[in-house]
Amino acid sequence: MDFASSSSSSTHQNELHALKFYRYHTTRKCWKHVTLREESDQRPLHHDIAIITWNIDFTGLQVIERMQGALEYLQHEILKGKTPPPCVILLQEVHSKAMIELRSNTWVRKHFYITPIDNLKWPYPNIYGNVTLIERSVSVKELVFYTLRRRALVTDIRLAPREPELYHGKRDVTVRVINTHLESLETGHGPVYRADQLFLCVELLKEESVYGGVIGGDFNAIDEDSTEQVRDYGLIDPGEPNEYTNEQESHTWGFHEKKPWKYPTGRLDKIIFTPRGELMVEAPDIFGQDAKTEEGDWVSDHFGLVTDLHL
Repeated sequence: MDFASSSSSSTHQNELHALKFYRYHTTRKCWKHVTLREESDQRPLHHDIAIITWNIDFTGLQVIERMQGALEYLQHEILKGKTPPPCVILLQEVHSKAMIELRSNTWVRKHFYITPIDNLKWPYPNIYGNVTLIERSVSVKELVFYTLRRRALVTDIRLAPREPELYHGKRDVTVRVINTHLESLETGHGPVYRADQLFLCVELLKEESVYGGVIGGDFNAIDEDSTEQVRDYGLIDPGEPNEYTNEQESHTWGFHEKKPWKYPTGRLDKIIFTPRGELMVEAPDIFGQDAKTEEGDWVSDHFGLVTDLHL
């Protein structure tokens, strides 16, 4: 969620632009663009990876300290230790000032690719945007795209099917992971923009070059038909509450002191996927209910989601 003006959003702003991935070079002591195909082709492919999404709130104070808190929480509470498992981390509402901490964090430098490397590729006025982190054992294809209409980072990764015979004997398939942030609640055209933006993301998962994929992020899912949209577009929402679940337990926003009380708590954040072949995403776990900085401030007004993608 955010409360920035959305006047620059347009149903016509859907162009795609190539972005680069960067890794930190310890000898040069700087982030450098890498040719991912050359690096990733030499690595064994994974069958499973973790998918994490977290909106970390650009509107709050102490954005650097909160970024520090978020990374500490991800490292020690979610990914459990110094060496993370194969994973993709989707961050939304990263403040431009917090990018400094992201680039200087020792854990990130050692284990992750990052895109974008700075705020210059975000939509004007470039104050905040999405960032995708890929654990460096994951095989990432070279082409990454960014949609101008709101925020969506598109990354293609290579995974190994457990049963290649189900994939015409292929030893690897391309799965697309989209890091998105749909339109803000504070716009009169929000429902139209959100539906159109989600449709664009779904269309990107249907391209012939990829074997389906995952959309994760802040969906700002407050519309009456938010759940139906996912179904109508032919995707599965593994976090959708069922009759055995207290619906509020699935909510990811609205529990913090700074909550604008005119909005109820809600399941604003989601991870959804294409039901194709053996591609499966588990029901996500919600995290961050106790995520605070050393000063006692909430890391974010959102909780995060973590799940596993299997092929």
